[in-house]
Amino acid sequence: MPPLRRGRRTSEAIVKPDQEWNALVPPDNRIKTNNSNARRPRDKVPTHIVIHVTGTKDFSSVRRTFTAPKSVSSHYLVHSDGGLFQFVPDAGRAYHSGIDKSTASLYKKGGKEWQKYLKYFSWYKNYPPGSIYLDGDLNPVWDKTEAVFVAQPDGGAWDSFRYFNERWATDKPVNFENDPDPNNYSIGIETLGVGSVNADPSVYPDAMYASLRKLVVLLCGKYGIPNKKGFVVGHEDVNPIGRFGWDPARGFDWSRIHD
Repeated sequence: MPPLRRGRRTSEAIVKPDQEWNALVPPDNRIKTNNSNARRPRDKVPTHIVIHVTGTKDFSSVRRTFTAPKSVSSHYLVHSDGGLFQFVPDAGRAYHSGIDKSTASLYKKGGKEWQKYLKYFSWYKNYPPGSIYLDGDLNPVWDKTEAVFVAQPDGGAWDSFRYFNERWATDKPVNFENDPDPNNYSIGIETLGVGSVNADPSVYPDAMYASLRKLVVLLCGKYGIPNKKGFVVGHEDVNPIGRFGWDPARGFDWSRIHD
């Protein structure tokens, strides 16, 4: 096979996704989870990489979540100290960026509509007073614990999408019109941490960037994924309603990852 070329999706560059563990990952850091299934078709080559923040600095908590029954997962995790872990082989379809039907329906209406709504999370404490809590059909709920979305009292767009609008000249999430489910076409990489609106080296350490860059370059070269904006993206770029600007957040320095 001819040498793999970084950043170009050519027939020579494309290989079948790995069914086995990545050799970059130490054997002791290969942690099997059942929270994945097969890509369809089974030899489908990933076209994108989605980078996340875990929302916690506790690796043990993330590990428990990824290995719990009927839970979420990611292909890889990069520790803040640069350690590399793998949970799902590249050929597997990890559960890292799924978009539910109610959210997908909003995206189809365009940015003037979907930017009026944030996803409801019981653990998130910063919804402002007076927020309106809605079910998946956008009907108000009596108990906010039953909510799917959150709207502002005036029905206007949320400022939380300002970063998305700065990054993208589109009213749809990245690649949504080609495939509304990022799990189908992407490799997910978690970074251990909480994220920040600022480029804080204590939040995004040099060791994390170095390991992440090494992994991304390898995966892009192997699968012919262009290592640039639009192909190596954040969770907030493919599902802004669900992540509204904090995954991996404004403080993440994309220039340290992209070619």
